[in-house]
Amino acid sequence: MLFPSLEYFLFFSFVFFFYWYILPLISNRKETPAQIFLLIVSYYFYMSWDYRFGALILISTLIDFYLALLIDKASSNARRLIYLNVSLFLNLVCILGFFKYYNFFSHSINATLPFFGLIQQMPILHIILPVGISFFTFQSLSYTIDVYRNGIPVERSLIRFALFVSFFPQLVAGPIVTAKTFLPQFNLATRLEEVPFQKAIRFFILGYVKKVIISDNIAPIVDLIFSSPETYSGASLWMGSMFFFIQLYGDFSGYTDMAYASALLLGYALPENFYMPFRATSITDFWRRWHISLGVWLKDYIYISRGGSKKGYWNHKFNLFLTFFLGGIWHGANWTFFYWGIANGLALALESVAKPFLDKTTEGFNKYKMIIFNFVAWVYAISFVVFTASIFRSANISDSAIILQKMIFLEAGNSPRPYMLKMFFIMIALVFIGHFLGNLIFEKKRIFKIPSSLEYAIYPFLFLLIAYFTNDNEAPFVYFQF
Repeated sequence: MLFPSLEYFLFFSFVFFFYWYILPLISNRKETPAQIFLLIVSYYFYMSWDYRFGALILISTLIDFYLALLIDKASSNARRLIYLNVSLFLNLVCILGFFKYYNFFSHSINATLPFFGLIQQMPILHIILPVGISFFTFQSLSYTIDVYRNGIPVERSLIRFALFVSFFPQLVAGPIVTAKTFLPQFNLATRLEEVPFQKAIRFFILGYVKKVIISDNIAPIVDLIFSSPETYSGASLWMGSMFFFIQLYGDFSGYTDMAYASALLLGYALPENFYMPFRATSITDFWRRWHISLGVWLKDYIYISRGGSKKGYWNHKFNLFLTFFLGGIWHGANWTFFYWGIANGLALALESVAKPFLDKTTEGFNKYKMIIFNFVAWVYAISFVVFTASIFRSANISDSAIILQKMIFLEAGNSPRPYMLKMFFIMIALVFIGHFLGNLIFEKKRIFKIPSSLEYAIYPFLFLLIAYFTNDNEAPFVYFQF
């Protein structure tokens, strides 16, 4: 059930109407019936892909709910740590590891066994990867870790905890919601009059445009280029990688915007997940703007758990590298994500080493020198992201090696077709305009006041315009595979 579809519109219309208009008539105490209702529809939403997925998310929920209770009741820190490690093992090894990484490791081991003269092969299983398994696993783990750290009180309502894990707007592709930011919202009784309808509608339309108008129209070009990279020139592959970067941004941030809007209409707030990433002037800055919820999760539960910057200079650099290397592996079971994680981890560590020298160098820069410096830094950051995006998108390491070689040496090959160039400049212009407006609104706090009546009058014409540019082929969200 995809957000930009008639099926979701009908589903959400029913949920909204029943939640705000029927439930208050059924019970004066609205909170518990409302949470039960949202839990039921969240499971229905998730199981609409495959009914078997419901059992998996239920098992994950029960594991962390009851282990957190045991952590809370434990009489010693040693016992608390044991229960936490059980949660980590069951979630990361038995659930996430098995469903997402078993076949990857089996293929890798089977490929190396002949070098040692061994014939016995590990079995390859026909495993269906549950949609969004990495997202809800990380969400559930954040709870047990925070309870272990005494960061939040233990949740004694299984219904509330189950809803936190399975809340349908962000269930399958984020943003990753932590227990300490979401569970307290159950104590806030939002009224229908307090729902920011105008804001929610704007975000949903923005997300729809990003996903359907931008990402889905780029996707066929990206698929064409990356299906046979050996036939294209280095310049074409640079363009293809930039196309993919824009496609991924439109796809993922578009999902986030629509998830944010859906949650707002039900009285819940989701965390920010993107903040104008095309304005990044370093890889560190990029990761503060892109998939923010993952970066925050990795920082809070891996980087800080390993001591962060408090255990020595080189340990700090290694922690930076390791954190984002693991972030790369989190994205998928493919060697391409392994090397993509290494590249980003090294970039973050090296930027941390270079930062004091750059700060000292730029201390005396005047306004014009700073403009030039920031422009060079922006070119470096975007070039690195686009270059490594080709690794992320490649089907395998062999394709990735071909692409990187051609991009580095600008080797000859097929040139982009005229319609590709036209689409390229259109999409670059749209991204530029979007970030320019975002800068005015979010950083310069420019307020554009539009009368509500005028805005709502424009919507029918806007919907017709959007329908005209909507791609006929309904494409799933890229991050569903993660």
